Amino acid sequence: MPELPEVETIVRELRRPLVGRTVVRVRGSGLPLRGRAVDLKALAVVCVGGRFCGATRRGKYILLGLDRGTVLVHLGMSGRLTLHPATDAEAPHTHVVWTLGDGRELRFVDPRRFGWVAAVTGDGTFPELARLGPDPLVELDAPDLAARLAHSRTSIKTFLLDQRRVAGLGNIYVCEALHRAAIHPGTRASRVRGRAPALLDGIRGALADGIANRGTTLRDYVGPGGEAGNNFAALRVYARENEPCPRCRKRIRRRVDAGRPTFFCPGCQLT
Repeated sequence: MPELPEVETIVRELRRPLVGRTVVRVRGSGLPLRGRAVDLKALAVVCVGGRFCGATRRGKYILLGLDRGTVLVHLGMSGRLTLHPATDAEAPHTHVVWTLGDGRELRFVDPRRFGWVAAVTGDGTFPELARLGPDPLVELDAPDLAARLAHSRTSIKTFLLDQRRVAGLGNIYVCEALHRAAIHPGTRASRVRGRAPALLDGIRGALADGIANRGTTLRDYVGPGGEAGNNFAALRVYARENEPCPRCRKRIRRRVDAGRPTFFCPGCQLT
């Protein structure tokens, strides 16, 4: 699933080619996303005849600003948001297409259909965003993180994956952040509150590397131009089972937590 660095990469790389462009048409596949129909009428009201004026991110959500409102895009597990000449063949599983006045198309492709696309007019808000915790890059500080950790009885990995507590983190960057902070993924979150500054540094360091390398491609993720991300080579523990830890040289281990693979070092992530 694309996480904060992948979403940030898409936003940065879409901003320049989209801003100032007019939308002349919006169409959809007619298939539901997340089990519900996409409101193409609402998308048309916001987009058709409107002009893109910005591209931002909130957690893992992409926000495309237009002069009439805002479009929200969530990539789910397999979603892609790419920009093409309108003459390019359309990929299978293309579910929403914005035709631009310059002859290009912005296309949302999602084979598994766990992503989402919605629109609101004017200064309207999205309920999905109201449930999100603070963004670790721009809204969260160490005292706030410590306060959030203080009364949590869940494991620190589960805590960090909860989008209501911290927005934007997923399995890859949580594993990486915990290794950087030398915290075992099974440690109870409340026991980590005294190490909140180191944990926040680990989170930000892992995210910064991911953004600098244009995201991590394991299978589905690509940027707006269709290029894979380059961050896999920079990962310290994720998908590195049995490789030596870059800090203490112990062998990286893999375990499963709540159905998700966890990669950690048994030598330096002790508590």
